[in-house]
Amino acid sequence: MLFIWSALTLAEPVKLVTGPDYAPYTDPSLPEGGLAAALVKKVMKQARLPYELEWRPWSNGYSSTLKGAYTGTFPYMSTPERRKLFNYSDPLFVLEIRVFALEGSHLDGTKLETLAGKRYCHPLGWAYLKQIEIMIKKGLLHPIRPYDMSACIRLLAEDKADFIITDQKQGKESIANLAKKLPQIPVPVGGIIETITLHLITPINHPKAREFLMQFNQALQEVHQQQ
Repeated sequence: MLFIWSALTLAEPVKLVTGPDYAPYTDPSLPEGGLAAALVKKVMKQARLPYELEWRPWSNGYSSTLKGAYTGTFPYMSTPERRKLFNYSDPLFVLEIRVFALEGSHLDGTKLETLAGKRYCHPLGWAYLKQIEIMIKKGLLHPIRPYDMSACIRLLAEDKADFIITDQKQGKESIANLAKKLPQIPVPVGGIIETITLHLITPINHPKAREFLMQFNQALQEVHQQQ
């Protein structure tokens, strides 16, 4: 059945969407669109599936995928809320999540009491870590929600926000890309909060998503074995 489905859809490309400003994983200005976009392209080629990849703002691409405009979107971490709506691919990447702040801030994401009362910048469309979401609901943090991580980094460098939370690699690369325009350079502080994985996700109610995800995971495993 899987082979038949694949053959029937060869004339109909799989529609995928991702978002910008998530270096080094996704951004249209990066080589091959970033590490995640490059990996997904390799996997689709390995699976011999024609596809179309579009770039849209994160919240827009997410909601459009949920409504069925796209078969899948990436890269996303797992949350209980998303698990109710999406199926997840096998992991694309493993990330180490850290707090970034100005040097000398004495903040540490492994010691939540150091973050209490602070201004936390977190882009729209990005998921909260569970422990951070709880602090926000309790009024222990003051969230700032711009459209992308670059805006958060600028606000942090201008002392208009106190910290951001992101993957160590992503944070360092994004800051390096903006460094010449920043009055101060944010740095990773404290310990690793947690290790998470990034995935391609497909809507549970999409009629062809489950079959596609089976093919994607098989090709992803083959690509990882080749590396």
